Amino acid sequence: MASPTIFTPIAVDPTQLPVVGGGAATLLTAGAGGAVLDYILVVNDTTTAVVVTLYYVPSGGAAGDGNILCKALSIPGDGLGVNILELMAARPFHMKADSTIRGFAVVASQATVHIGGTDYA
Repeated sequence: MASPTIFTPIAVDPTQLPVVGGGAATLLTAGAGGAVLDYILVVNDTTTAVVVTLYYVPSGGAAGDGNILCKALSIPGDGLGVNILELMAARPFHMKADSTIRGFAVVASQATVHIGGTDYA
């Protein structure tokens, strides 16, 4: 495998997690050379806690218990972001080529996700 020659900063547009009934939304897809994430920040934009679940899904895989980053994690309603990777002590977080970060919340339009890092091609 050749070494990557193109390094692109990742700054995913903030997006709100869908409700669980809609399935896990794809938040980020790593490039052909993989990616390294510095943060996955989840912010609750209301005054009540919201529960979120995030997955790291290998290329061609499906979101499920075998690839959870966080399951039913309560994000407090104080407006302060929670860095999932920091909680996991997994920073930086390495992603394989074409793998994805997916997730959902138990309440729609309450949890906003920000993702940053570097994509390799």
